[in-house]
Amino acid sequence: MGKLQNIITSLHTKTERGYFERMRNEKVACAEIARKFDKNFWDGDRRYGYGGYKYDGRD
Repeated sequence: MGKLQNIITSLHTKTERGYFERMRNEKVACAEIARKFDKNFWDGDRRYGYGGYKYDGRD
């Protein structure tokens, strides 16, 4: 086996955004939803993309 690498840096621990909580929060499932770039990405939960915007229906 390879050598264990410590990839967590001081940058990860200094953020106020809750980095570790976001990584535990179904990151792969959220990325799959975000890749669709649909309503969930723009108007949905913040986990999926921008979140919080109100889409007015324009194309």
